[in-house]
Amino acid sequence: MRTRIAHTIEVFEAARKPLFTVLDGISREDLDWQPADGMRGIGKICRHMYRVDVWFLKQLGITPVIHEDAPGPAEEIAARMRTIQEQIIAEVNACESDADLLAERTSPDGERILRMGATVLHIAQHYLYHLAQITYLRRIRDREWSAPLDEWETATHLIEDRILE
Repeated sequence: MRTRIAHTIEVFEAARKPLFTVLDGISREDLDWQPADGMRGIGKICRHMYRVDVWFLKQLGITPVIHEDAPGPAEEIAARMRTIQEQIIAEVNACESDADLLAERTSPDGERILRMGATVLHIAQHYLYHLAQITYLRRIRDREWSAPLDEWETATHLIEDRILE
């Protein structure tokens, strides 16, 4: 029988995978492009995602492995995303049982009660939300680019399967 720990990692992995397809081969110009003044482009959305990951880890009482936020080319942004995401996976894998995954944790400021499993699934949903945005923005800039539809569908069906089992 598969554990909740394994299911959590499986969903997280499926949700994060398409993000790297969007960044693969993107030009610096397209990465930095903003659709309108004050609106986030692909690079800013990706940096937002890993900053949110850092925030969630801190709320869980975990010291993130990345701290500084510097704009850079797609390869650097992808590397930062991978680094923080690998830490998230390691933290889930460090849970010794499903009870650890579901245990309540109080944020350092005492304002929030979080659970590792629910938080990681929330992060996965956050990725899929922004994946839609960055896919749309990339297609605006390059109509010939093939969106990661198969990876997106895989993530969607995997989530369906886990919820309905």
